Amino acid sequence: MPDPRARLLAEHRQRIAHEGTGIPPRWADLSDQDQRILTGEAEEWLRAAVEAGLAPLADRPTDKHDAVWLDDEGWLWGEYQTSPPSHGDAILRLVWESDECSSKRELEEQGVEFRLIGWSQ
Repeated sequence: MPDPRARLLAEHRQRIAHEGTGIPPRWADLSDQDQRILTGEAEEWLRAAVEAGLAPLADRPTDKHDAVWLDDEGWLWGEYQTSPPSHGDAILRLVWESDECSSKRELEEQGVEFRLIGWSQ
C-alpha cells in the first residue's frame, strides 16, 4: 500500500517546481500519467526520508507505539490508547495542565489539520 503522504508531497513538489513562472498548473489539471510519475518519485523520496530517519513511518511500528501529532497551530498531541477504546481515536494535547481526552476525528471535522511527526513508546 502506498504511503498516503506521497501525493501531498508530490503536489507540493510540483508547485515548488513552478514557483516564479507565473501560475503553476493545478494538480487536477495534470495528466494521469504526470500525476503517477510525480507520485512515484515522491514515494521514493519519502521512503528515503523514512529510512534516513528524517520522517516517521506512516504505519504503527508495533502495538506498543503511540502516535505523536503536530497540528496546524503547532500544538503537540499524543495518541491515547485505552482499553476499551473511549473514542477509538483518542488523543491528548501534550501540555502539562491538560488531562482531558479529545476525539481526533471530531477535531479534524472542525478543521484542525494534524501531521504525524513520530512515534513514542
